[in-house]
Amino acid sequence: MPDTPAITPPIPTSARRILVLGILAGHIDALSFAHLGGLFASAMTGNTTHLSASLAHGNWHHAALLACVLAIFFGTAFCASLARLRWGAARGIELMVFILLVVQVTQFSSFARSAELILLPALMAVQGESIARFSGNAIQTVVITSNMLKCASALAAAFALRCKAGKAEPPPPGAIVLPALAWGGFACGAVLGALALLWGAPLPFLWPLPWLAILYIDITPARTRD
Repeated sequence: MPDTPAITPPIPTSARRILVLGILAGHIDALSFAHLGGLFASAMTGNTTHLSASLAHGNWHHAALLACVLAIFFGTAFCASLARLRWGAARGIELMVFILLVVQVTQFSSFARSAELILLPALMAVQGESIARFSGNAIQTVVITSNMLKCASALAAAFALRCKAGKAEPPPPGAIVLPALAWGGFACGAVLGALALLWGAPLPFLWPLPWLAILYIDITPARTRD
């Protein structure tokens, strides 16, 4: 049976969760971009643009890889959404840990790139569908563009109210800080991923496991999907 939704978590709790998820997404996206030759694990906008360019230039092999990434992301997002509705967000966190372990193990084999091509977009899709609401705000931690726009919109509404300009409504609680944290967390995670590559650090795909452990402990007692 799915977890019973609890009371909407307070802003500090959502801020903690969204920061952890943002760091994870940035870290994985940086690793995937380097290991997969410019393909993104989470930025499907960029992958779609690259797909269109590859088709226009007749680069069929690269286009096929990008099409696979897009299909894997979409298909996994569909399945992850069904799983969340059935069992709750905690199962998604467990699956993310399993995927990271599998990807890291494959680094010692000749199938490392193929495993990353399949599993990293799946990982980001699971993340995006497992926890996408924070204190009543719909925020995607694997998508930065929308978070920038939401933050800017909420800031504009607050500014307009203060200046008594226009007919803006007060932004909901967390509408400014939560998207900003998702954006900042993603940037920090990407820096960590880049440093892992620069230093040749061991086991880079296991770095996020402590963050996921914190997140799992955080959401399990709450029994919430918000």
